Amino acid sequence: MGLSLGVALYGASGSVLTRFREWATHLSPEERQHADAFCRPSDREDYVAAHILARVAAARVTGSADTPGASARTYVLVQRCERCGGAHGRPRLPAHPGLHVSLSHTRGVVAATCAISPVGIDVEHWDAALAGDADLPGLNERERMRLGAFASVAHTHHAPSPRALAWLRLWTRKESLIKLGGLTLEDMTGIDLSRLPMSEAPLRAWQRRVAHDMWAMTDWLDPALRVTGTVSGVASVSVERIEA
Repeated sequence: MGLSLGVALYGASGSVLTRFREWATHLSPEERQHADAFCRPSDREDYVAAHILARVAAARVTGSADTPGASARTYVLVQRCERCGGAHGRPRLPAHPGLHVSLSHTRGVVAATCAISPVGIDVEHWDAALAGDADLPGLNERERMRLGAFASVAHTHHAPSPRALAWLRLWTRKESLIKLGGLTLEDMTGIDLSRLPMSEAPLRAWQRRVAHDMWAMTDWLDPALRVTGTVSGVASVSVERIEA
């Protein structure tokens, strides 16, 4: 295998754990302790699957096989908050300082990305609450005006309303920028993504590439898993779904 500039992977937590179960033995003691702290088994599985998938993404970028080999121990993930020092900051690979990693998990689905330049990823489930079109956070006035155009769009398929899906896309884009370090939670309403495409048909899986300032974004939507996501970085990254 050759060196890759970046990869992004996502899939059902169960599929990731089944396909890459051998990586579970390489979780660090801190990761195991964090996983054991979850009360619900499903949350624990999501956490473990996301941390495994980040390792698989890193292995692919460095040209290693999906099956952990002698170098597997070098893909140890460390998370430290830059503000408080807690174990919830941006993940990094101390043994591979030239690589950048990001991960995300949502109810039964995980995503991870690795690249040789800053990268961030976010995946969100179509929560039933979105169907109510409640007040949607993280938006500026221009973005709210754009969403207003979706308010009267009829929909009959089993999915959130077009307005809620458009908001969710804005959210995953902004979250991915936060995770790569190009944005903070406090700046969420300050960044304006109102000019980017928001109309989405949740009838089949698809990917779409867009750009904002210096950042290239790859959006994806998967109606089978009922998730939407975005990976952002310096260069565009193709997204691959992991099957068991």
